[in-house]
Amino acid sequence: MSVQSKALEMKFFENFEHAVPDEKVRRILLNASEVFAKKGLAGTKIKDIAAKAGFSQGFVYNYFQSKDDIFTRLVDLAAEGAGISVKYASEQEGTPYEKIFWLTEALLSADSIAMQHWRLLMTQASSSEAVPEAAIKIVKEKAKLPFEHFIPMVMDGQKAGEIADDPPLVLAVTYFSIVQGLALTRIQNGNGIPFPTTEMVLRFMRKER
Repeated sequence: MSVQSKALEMKFFENFEHAVPDEKVRRILLNASEVFAKKGLAGTKIKDIAAKAGFSQGFVYNYFQSKDDIFTRLVDLAAEGAGISVKYASEQEGTPYEKIFWLTEALLSADSIAMQHWRLLMTQASSSEAVPEAAIKIVKEKAKLPFEHFIPMVMDGQKAGEIADDPPLVLAVTYFSIVQGLALTRIQNGNGIPFPTTEMVLRFMRKER
């Protein structure tokens, strides 16, 4: 795992432990994220989650009413985590472009399995017709969180002459679209196909000198 990816993952789980103080609930959620990533929302059953977590179905029902309840909680955590990830990158040392480079390296790391599961959950929540209304509402309400920290980095990079002078929001939308697409391609196809370098991914926003 890359240094950037490991640091970002540790930050994500630090927030996860703070948001979910009960270790048993964390265990259910973490294992559920893997089951949802493999089987999808429609194909997942409470018994699958319980078996993966090493609990009985009855035990899981002590904490969650249904698989939709678990999925919605995971989506909420993933949405918050997306914003925290970008904020954490913005607090790293270096120029604005170097911070964005750091973030990109972390998000696209080939061996960040945990982060891939969270990204896949967010994609399922945005695209599947079977998604609970509560999860859809969370995605819509919190979709702006990563942008709140990314756009200031873009604007600072433009002032520093590092980033192209296109509208910051357009650059941000393009960035997250590219990163999300590459992340899903990696999840679906593994490491058997060639992937662009971080320099190639960010070439569209690098200001020509």
